[in-house]
Amino acid sequence: MKHLLTPLAVALLIGAMPAAHASSCGEAVIKTQAALDNYIDALAAKGPSAPESTGALLNHDPSPGAIARTEAELGDGDQAELGQQALDRARAAEAKGDAAACEAQVARARAAIGLK
Repeated sequence: MKHLLTPLAVALLIGAMPAAHASSCGEAVIKTQAALDNYIDALAAKGPSAPESTGALLNHDPSPGAIARTEAELGDGDQAELGQQALDRARAAEAKGDAAACEAQVARARAAIGLK
């Protein structure tokens, strides 16, 4: 029994390695989304406001992309929208297992909002 568990454990560890690598970009996406959300919150706090949308009046939460677009329309620049678009592409790349493309898009998102 003891000898049977060792090869099984090794196989499980080897099988989990690509998932662990892919999740590192997923973690970067989560952290960058949080930074982008904070960036958008800061823009919203200091900039002009807009009327509530029909969706908001129906208690629908806006998507991060919708908030970023609204901030751009209000004259706060398009950095937030560009950052959100890059994060959307990063998520798509991660879903396909393309870690290099995911990481490149996370870097673009971070650069769009002035992060390294």
